Amino acid sequence: MSRSTVSVYVACTALLLAATVGCTSNTVGEHADAAPLSGTSAGKPTQNVAKTQQTWQSQEEWVLSFYKDQSLDDEAKVHHIVDHVADMNWGTLNKISGHQSLEVIEYLYKQRAFIPSESFPHLIRASDSLDGTLGESYAAIMGELFTRDKTAMTEALANTDKSNRARGIGSIAYALSYRETSAVKKEIRQWQAGQQLTAAEKEVIRALFVKLDDPY
Repeated sequence: MSRSTVSVYVACTALLLAATVGCTSNTVGEHADAAPLSGTSAGKPTQNVAKTQQTWQSQEEWVLSFYKDQSLDDEAKVHHIVDHVADMNWGTLNKISGHQSLEVIEYLYKQRAFIPSESFPHLIRASDSLDGTLGESYAAIMGELFTRDKTAMTEALANTDKSNRARGIGSIAYALSYRETSAVKKEIRQWQAGQQLTAAEKEVIRALFVKLDDPY
């Protein structure tokens, strides 16, 4: 092959390679524009927004759902239930649960150690629409909690409305009536001697003493 022929061959080969590279680059660019990477749009990241729909539930439905939730341990379950019982109607809960109101109250009694003192106001406001066995079981909880933390319960009673306060005091007195009244009063007086109670809190104790003399 002559020198001139080789030169022509090399030149043609170079032109062919240049054309091939150019076509390949254009093809890649076209595909890149047509199909951006997942999660991007026109070279910019995009976000997937998950939409969740919340269903409104009544307090009774919330309490029932927490009570039936087997994924919760007893401590978490008690906290959730107690946080939703304020102003709840136990009769309504009984209807939607298939008569499980007593079961829920008895569960709270058995797990009362998990009821925190800061939740006492919620329980005090859960005293409406209780009667018969429900009322007695509720009273048992209130009596135990008062015995455990007189300071927190007295403060909570003093800061609630008149109707719930009266029912709460009545429930505590009923529960404590199973003990010797004089011994109960002595225990409360000994506790009171070491406290600096407000006027409202002193009134709670006075009303409790009156109710202890006639708990029924």
